[in-house]
Amino acid sequence: MANKYFIKDIGLLRASGKDTIDFINRMSTNNFKTLPADEFRKTVFTTDKGRIIDLVNVVNLKDNLFLLTSDNFQDKVKAHLDKYIIMDDVMLERPGEDFSQIIITGDDLEGISKKLFDVDVLKNKVYKLNENVFLFYDDHGLETLNIILNKKNIDVYADQLKDLKKSDRDEYESVRIEAGIPEGENELNDQINPVECGLGQYVSFTKGCYIGQEVIARLDSQGKIPKQMVKLKSESMIGRGDKIYSDEKETGFVSSVVKHNGNYTGLGFIRSVNLDFEKNYFAEHESERSKIDIYKIN
Repeated sequence: MANKYFIKDIGLLRASGKDTIDFINRMSTNNFKTLPADEFRKTVFTTDKGRIIDLVNVVNLKDNLFLLTSDNFQDKVKAHLDKYIIMDDVMLERPGEDFSQIIITGDDLEGISKKLFDVDVLKNKVYKLNENVFLFYDDHGLETLNIILNKKNIDVYADQLKDLKKSDRDEYESVRIEAGIPEGENELNDQINPVECGLGQYVSFTKGCYIGQEVIARLDSQGKIPKQMVKLKSESMIGRGDKIYSDEKETGFVSSVVKHNGNYTGLGFIRSVNLDFEKNYFAEHESERSKIDIYKIN
């Protein structure tokens, strides 16, 4: 696969205080009893009903600890966490600058990292390239090399990537959807819980209490996930928010869509009781129903 890169906006919070890691452990789905320096870990912050606030990368850079949020989610994440900071020595602040994420895809990402940045990347490790610029390798649904940087440094690093093709938004969305990666307000919102959209790997069922833990644990123990994220394909136009039907019953909704190579590809959610990959499904777009094919996300 040819190497390409895409630039997108990202939210960032700087966290400080001696109780920060313990606080994050008590607030989020993943286990943060420790987070060694120069490592990152994904986690989900959830409401008391077990619904998603955001999927966050927690990055420990020795002198700084950052929470990488979805674009424009940093204020929502901060407001959610601030409610629970009572006696803890924890401070969350939004930097004055805006940050972006450069996502590199394709083959031999280790070689790209070594060639461009002289860094031998390892999983879960994070590498500081410059002040407020850091690099990490990720395999969240898709192998990627990621650069987090202040927006004012984009031109400098984009120039280093001049031998790679720059993807546009539709091409990036097509790759994201094909890989089954939930993102932004489309899939990460208070109508969806982490297990429903394939984020179960970032949920610890042994770490103890966190906000929303009882609801998520009950769903796991009962084996009753209300709805499941699936991949959608259609030759006709479909759009985000379209309702999905099967056997004349409303069974779900479309959450993300992109038109690529003449067809429409998307992500959506179907109620578990109505999910059958052998059934016929239709999406209703502007009062017109279009046949859609659904696929399980690996």
